[in-house]
Amino acid sequence: MITYPLRGRRRAASALLAVVVVFALATGCADDPPAGHSERLQKAAGVSSFKITCTRDLWDRTKPGREPVNSHEDAKPRALNGAAGERGLVEITLTGAQLVDYLKVLEEDISGGPYANRSVEELSRRMYDSIAPVVDRIEKGKPPAEVPRAVVDDAVVPTRLPSPPTPG
Repeated sequence: MITYPLRGRRRAASALLAVVVVFALATGCADDPPAGHSERLQKAAGVSSFKITCTRDLWDRTKPGREPVNSHEDAKPRALNGAAGERGLVEITLTGAQLVDYLKVLEEDISGGPYANRSVEELSRRMYDSIAPVVDRIEKGKPPAEVPRAVVDDAVVPTRLPSPPTPG
């Protein structure tokens, strides 16, 4: 009987390669999260409420939940009055826990994780990039004077926060 010593190794190598490919497809090939994402989630978790002003369409398209159910799905957009309402803007108020869930969903879509919705990647990036600087300005242990608000509309002039005092 003739034996082929390499045949067993080839089969093992093929099986290992198949396992690696299946694992890569199952877990997705996600990019790194945006810089400061983990710290941002910690800050977001500490706020009692956070407001987002955007179009209803932008909110609806970036909020679809994944398994497990995300708490931000319960947030109800409220139509705005005046010129902002006429342009289709709504206001969503999230708790800190809801904001954490929402930021995770946005990050997933941006980074391309296993549950990413690539069809809304640009919308999710726009929303995340508008929310992130507002969350970043929150100081741990210091309640804000007003509810933090992110406005996702280039036609709206954002209210400016007072500049920090300069040492001198």
